[in-house]
Amino acid sequence: MPRKPRVHVQEAFYHVLARGNQKQQIFYDDEDYQIYLRLTKKYSERYNVELHGYVLMPNHVHLLVRVNSVPLARFMQGIQQTYTQIFNKRHEKVGHLFQGRYKSFYIDKDVYLLGLIRYIHLNPVKAGLVRKPQNYRWSSQRNYYNTGVGSLVDTRFITSLLATYGGTVIDDYQLVPEALTVSAQFDEPKEEHNQPLPGADLKEMLINVAEYIGVSPQVVLGPGRSKQAYAARCLFAYVACYINRYRIKEVADFLNKDGSTVSKCLRQAEKEWEHNNEALSRFKGSGPA
Repeated sequence: MPRKPRVHVQEAFYHVLARGNQKQQIFYDDEDYQIYLRLTKKYSERYNVELHGYVLMPNHVHLLVRVNSVPLARFMQGIQQTYTQIFNKRHEKVGHLFQGRYKSFYIDKDVYLLGLIRYIHLNPVKAGLVRKPQNYRWSSQRNYYNTGVGSLVDTRFITSLLATYGGTVIDDYQLVPEALTVSAQFDEPKEEHNQPLPGADLKEMLINVAEYIGVSPQVVLGPGRSKQAYAARCLFAYVACYINRYRIKEVADFLNKDGSTVSKCLRQAEKEWEHNNEALSRFKGSGPA
């Protein structure tokens, strides 16, 4: 049974949590941390995702991001898959590095953002790794203390939020104004990824895509290698994975293809469909016409 697709809310803030498989370490050395940050920068620039806070812990990651037109799933898929490949090659490992799908929480209140940035930066303190959050190398804490550090994190929105509530500096531990210590305590909002997009079902998507390309669904599912059949498979893979957030394996199983075939379809579809918003908009969670 397919996993429920994730909801995409444009210009929304999300708290993202990714854990190592069976609580295993996902960072062994400094180079691992640096690679993950380089990938975060790469895919945030590619998909126009704003990073407002992060902490990389030995066996898990917290990110505070703001998405735009591209779904969060594409950003995270790029980071997680690429990092896993590099990590496994560097450390001679095989198999899954991360524990299933990452978790994402939709943040709909400014006060949550202030509590969340404090929660993220205090993770290393709570874990006993450092005594003060600014002593931890792998978090955005340093970006909020020194605005000249790199360009990975956008500190402007959180800083302006602090000013709105009367904050003038970011205290070592209390990263929100004293008056907000009760109301801004971090409380994880309801997970958003269990809320299905209306009609975002693989069969319904197949019908829509096949109709749009001008072939029958059976042609898409069959072994045919015609130009139209291939175009329909590529578009279907794009719609399923990038717009409606199904996993490559789920789509491959549905099409009775292997994962590498679906990956090739996605690469081809990126070239042809990535900037065709008018055409793609019809496939966002819609059922059969």
